[in-house]
Amino acid sequence: MELWLIYTLVGYTIGAISGALDKYMMNRQYHPVTTVLLRTMCNAIFLGTTGYVFLNMQLSVSLLLLAAIPAFLLAFSFVVYLFVLKKRDASEIQPFSQSLDTLFIFLASIVLLQESASFLNYVGIVIIVIGVYLVLTEHITKIPRLDKSLLIIIALVPLDIAYALLVKTLLGEADPIALAVSIYIMAFLVLFVVSLLLRKRINNKPASFLPQLRIVLVASLCAATAAAFLYTALSQANASKVYPMAGLSSVTVFLLATLFLQEKFHKHKFIGTLIVVVGIYLISL
Repeated sequence: MELWLIYTLVGYTIGAISGALDKYMMNRQYHPVTTVLLRTMCNAIFLGTTGYVFLNMQLSVSLLLLAAIPAFLLAFSFVVYLFVLKKRDASEIQPFSQSLDTLFIFLASIVLLQESASFLNYVGIVIIVIGVYLVLTEHITKIPRLDKSLLIIIALVPLDIAYALLVKTLLGEADPIALAVSIYIMAFLVLFVVSLLLRKRINNKPASFLPQLRIVLVASLCAATAAAFLYTALSQANASKVYPMAGLSSVTVFLLATLFLQEKFHKHKFIGTLIVVVGIYLISL
């Protein structure tokens, strides 16, 4: 098994734990802006400390400036995603969002980054569509309705594509850990300014951070570790190979949400999630 594949599998598995904790925090009515603010801050601290102590990581002003655009895309997309997650089950929204991102990042990698694809890769696209249908529908004979929440997730896809391709491009010259830390730092600064502007609508006093800080720390540790593995994998392999493996995350989130968040288990939705993974696997070949 190639090293990039090991990094990818480990990264998405650990990242799924963070995704399940995001839903837990939204169930507890944590504000999305505050949550992402704390998450990006803790991510930067965890990865930055590890990078400086063990990897001799170096940050520069130029790298921070380059990270500004993907940081803004990450912060905006993540906050909006958490607003949607407040209203819908993680076992439904996460596979849907992940599948859309996988499909279009795969296509964008081929068109814009001129990466290659095979017939099986395109078969994988068709299979993913079938799997997403099963995940979204209440009954396999009933066409799922695209409500406001799902339309918002669809609208986020261009931002997610731009973020993914920018990261892949910047990794051509930047150290993976240094780039991840730079993006988290800049995303934190963006959200800090937003939280100040919205301070009348968001209870962002230090005391309000304490109840969720414990969960945020665990989620951030998982997210930071996942980012380190995935950025390293992206520095060694094509984006059209690494990003599609996110299907593993969808299955893990589905199981965690069912077991620990008490979301209702639907057999056909679980089968749909597994079908999505098969399609993603074919895309990654």
